[in-house]
Amino acid sequence: MRHWLTVAALALFVACASAAPPPGGAEDPAPPRVVRITPDSNAVNVTDRVVTFHFDETINDRGSGAQEVSNYFLVSPSEGNARVTWRRSRIEVRPRAGFRPNTAYTVTLLPGLTDLRNNVMREGARVVFSTGPTIPTLRITGVAFDWAGERPAARALVQAVTRDSVTWLAQSDSAGRFEIGPLPAGTYLVRAIVDANGNRALDRNESFDSLTVVAPPAAPIELLTIARDTIAPRILSVAPVDSLSVRATFDRPLDPRALPAATAFRLVGPDSAAIAITAALTPLQEVAAARIVVEARADSIRRADSVAGRPPAPAPRPAAAPAVTLRRPSIPPPPTTLLLRIARPLTPAATYRLAVISARGISGRSGESERSFTTPRPPAAADSVRRVTPTTTPPTRPLPPSARS
Repeated sequence: MRHWLTVAALALFVACASAAPPPGGAEDPAPPRVVRITPDSNAVNVTDRVVTFHFDETINDRGSGAQEVSNYFLVSPSEGNARVTWRRSRIEVRPRAGFRPNTAYTVTLLPGLTDLRNNVMREGARVVFSTGPTIPTLRITGVAFDWAGERPAARALVQAVTRDSVTWLAQSDSAGRFEIGPLPAGTYLVRAIVDANGNRALDRNESFDSLTVVAPPAAPIELLTIARDTIAPRILSVAPVDSLSVRATFDRPLDPRALPAATAFRLVGPDSAAIAITAALTPLQEVAAARIVVEARADSIRRADSVAGRPPAPAPRPAAAPAVTLRRPSIPPPPTTLLLRIARPLTPAATYRLAVISARGISGRSGESERSFTTPRPPAAADSVRRVTPTTTPPTRPLPPSARS
């Protein structure tokens, strides 16, 4: 009998240790909702040892994607990962070493928690309070971008770090916007990280950007996240586009604020003579140059029609504007290719060597490199390759007797 009581008690303990979907009952499509947070927002002289988020229903002990519940909370200023305790319909949060005296805190619940039916919270919540008598009013706001993709960096981890390594945390929203604070006045290293593995640290090959900011800043800041390393860009390949231009591709993005000019390149032909580079265009500049040519051709056609007395062609209708316009970075994305225009035509089926004296990468490191390439052979003339098939005259068949004269 004692054995069966032990087994029953163990089963009851296991059932209570983890949340499980309720059996049967009406379907509930609504996500969980925060009904109360203690302490109250903007409270001062707080002595609570934990911040408690109260929900209107039981929360799953795993978030969406089977992440730990602790991954959905930020305590700022931070002293490492917070201690998070799940208690069914409430969750308690506190810093690893407890709340410090005379300090303003922001505790943020990020979107992503679920109920027992896996309904996901699409919005988060936040509480601001102080363990001292005042709450600072300074904040740092801005937008984090995926620089290479020219789009906002959603859900980026944003840090504001003081010179003595005190760190405030925030996360950008779906439009890349963020706000860190309240902060004391001072100088901060503000950094945005596309935290791919969710460990709240900058790892190798993760995109990031940083900027030194004096709080309060005069305006919102812009952080351009991109993968960075300490190796200078090198020419990866060179491909002829036509007889008067080639496209150079680099193995790393180029710094758009310090692009190599045409004079930074040297092109040598098969006779070892240098060929002048007249222009080095980024993809954006190439598109703009092509647009100018198209518009000039259209103007020429309109002038010719006007002189000839023909009615002008109808102007093209502008494309409809997108329903939602996302912000773009103020600086063009770092290119990995440049179109080089040259002074004289390339010789077919000849080998050339292109060198760059100085190409600067995103990290600020510059270097030189070179690459050889061969121009294609000219297409064979159609007449010279066409095989002439001799025609054979069919044998003459004898006429029938009725047709003989």
